[in-house]
Amino acid sequence: MPYLPPPPSQNALSLPLVAADAWSPVDLTGSEKRSDCSAGFDYRRWKQIGWAMITMSQVLVLPLWPFFIAKEAKDWSIARNYFKTMRYCLKAIYDHIRYGSVWRMIKYNVLHGPEYVKKRIEMRRGACTRCAKCCRAFNCIFLGQDDKSGDYYCKVFGTSYWYYGTCGRYPIDQRDIDDHGCPGFSFPKTEEEWIAAKKNLPPRKLPVVA
Repeated sequence: MPYLPPPPSQNALSLPLVAADAWSPVDLTGSEKRSDCSAGFDYRRWKQIGWAMITMSQVLVLPLWPFFIAKEAKDWSIARNYFKTMRYCLKAIYDHIRYGSVWRMIKYNVLHGPEYVKKRIEMRRGACTRCAKCCRAFNCIFLGQDDKSGDYYCKVFGTSYWYYGTCGRYPIDQRDIDDHGCPGFSFPKTEEEWIAAKKNLPPRKLPVVA
């Protein structure tokens, strides 16, 4: 049986709606911090590299992962279901390698600095539709769904895991979009096309869907 994330907790925050063509996206969750926003949250090169290295080194303490995850998500039922969570963790490691999330973490934090990622985000068009296709590909333990509305939400939105992991900056190129068939974002095929679109076209916003 696949791991099913626990029910929504009172501390869970909604997934953000990201404005089109923005390095400082509109955050409708009420938080002052905003993904990819130099005004509300500054990425630091040394922090990016340090976070990636520390995260990868945590494989050495794999038996403690259920407790780390429970603390990050503020949901201790994850730790109480220890063996179920450990099975999830082992599958998650496999899936993150298979579907490229580990590569994206290295690409976002080690290979490229904040300025490169900022430029890529400025080039992208569209908005997050909150379909959660990227999250559901991993059956992410941090993803929940409201029983009444059916809306997806992220239990770690606004945490260092969200900011420095692959979530807060996804996607930065067409390959990222293709990995999960993201329906909300797109990239111009060439930089010239991006410049022309930026001059002549107003920003577009896609609707939020359940």
